[in-house]
Amino acid sequence: MPPLPNRGRYYDLDMILANLRARYFPDCAAVTIRWGRWSGRTRTRSIRFGAYLPTEKLIRIHPALDQAFVPRSFVEFIVYHELLHHVIPPVRVKGRYQIHSAAFRQREREFPTYAEAIAWRQQSLRRLLRSNKERRA
Repeated sequence: MPPLPNRGRYYDLDMILANLRARYFPDCAAVTIRWGRWSGRTRTRSIRFGAYLPTEKLIRIHPALDQAFVPRSFVEFIVYHELLHHVIPPVRVKGRYQIHSAAFRQREREFPTYAEAIAWRQQSLRRLLRSNKERRA
């Protein structure tokens, strides 16, 4: 099953990416974005909202975020987080790579609705997991 087009039912990922790049990453090299696919796996405790694939310079966003109850600001935060992976590479510390380094976390906290996004994620995780499970049922 191919990925959804970038214009979902509620959110247009290309528009969100363009707005974030213009505001926060004006010198950011080319990166593309896509909706991911509904997987056959059911996670009961977590959901991977986004992923950055560095070899493809591609951001994938979980399709569970393309729902009416998901605030646009949360989708923007997830795209922002994945863009940070594009502009702040992992650092090697004591022989291991830190994907979310101190510099990464600091820049992540600079997102204007960071606190609200984290709070919404904690409050809404169960609902998102249910919608993910119902979608595949």
